[in-house]
Amino acid sequence: MNKKYFSPIVVLVLVLAVAGCNKAGKLNEKSKQSLPTGPMALKLKWTPNERVVQDMDMKMQTETAIPGQPAPMKQDMAMGQKYALTVLKENPDGGHELEMEYLSARMGMEQNGKKVMDYDSEKKSETDAKNPVAGMFGKMVGSKLHFFLDASNNVDHIEGVDEMMSRMSSGRGAAQLAPLKSMFSESSFRQMLSSSKFLPPNPVAPGDTWPVQLEMPDETVGTLSLDFNFTLERWEQHGKRNCARMEFQGTVKTKPGTSNKPNAMGMTISIQDGTISGVSWFDPELGITIDSQMHENMTLSIAIKNPRAKPGTPAAQTQNMSSQLTQDINIKLDSLNE
Repeated sequence: MNKKYFSPIVVLVLVLAVAGCNKAGKLNEKSKQSLPTGPMALKLKWTPNERVVQDMDMKMQTETAIPGQPAPMKQDMAMGQKYALTVLKENPDGGHELEMEYLSARMGMEQNGKKVMDYDSEKKSETDAKNPVAGMFGKMVGSKLHFFLDASNNVDHIEGVDEMMSRMSSGRGAAQLAPLKSMFSESSFRQMLSSSKFLPPNPVAPGDTWPVQLEMPDETVGTLSLDFNFTLERWEQHGKRNCARMEFQGTVKTKPGTSNKPNAMGMTISIQDGTISGVSWFDPELGITIDSQMHENMTLSIAIKNPRAKPGTPAAQTQNMSSQLTQDINIKLDSLNE
């Protein structure tokens, strides 16, 4: 079986980050604020006319036991995206308007050691015309979305999602579009701009911890239940910036009753034994996380309906599989400029 699906946790990593490293602009400047000597509030900031360029790299390995096959199928996937967030304006009520523009996309995949996909929008190839990934992700580059945030940094509404999906889906069949609809749904984009939910509600000092419990709708698995513990380990210099080093551990699972229906790919997927751990560096002066690293392990229980099954033979109508997934994701800020 040629099984291609995308992890539901890709969205989570983007949520944690609105993130980056120290390559350009303000990130090349030393912090004006010295390392704190006491508790400090960690608050997300949006500065009008500021442009944030982020780069996300994800490596995912899956090993799936398929009934009737002697050996599990092994799949290795690498995916990357670069995009810019520009703060258009601050509204009188304290909210903000942001524009997101996709700058580049890349994806590679191997199944049982054989390369089945290789694309990088920054490296044009003569084979792109025959590459279905190039046809979809190439059209993503240059797409723009308009986010409207309230004073609490929650997403009120988004403009441009339908136009982006229409642009990417032109000439594609339902099977090819199913992963896109999961990765680039409006609910996914809402979660991307909700990073303030992971910051502490009160000023913190090294050693302080705080819990974070979230439920996130996901088009692939239903609703994700996330249960984290964050700890401010210490203040430290990361690159040229004085940052709060935050470490986190948690669990992720599918909320019962939300993964009963097949998703757009015809699969019913539930998450079992999901664990997540990682570290991020938050710059309180700039009001942004400048680097995030995350490691995930989980078991996916997958059921696929057999469209050729005859009525009255329920055992043959569903194929059940188990997949072990490991994922490492790093998000860095390329630049931060006004």
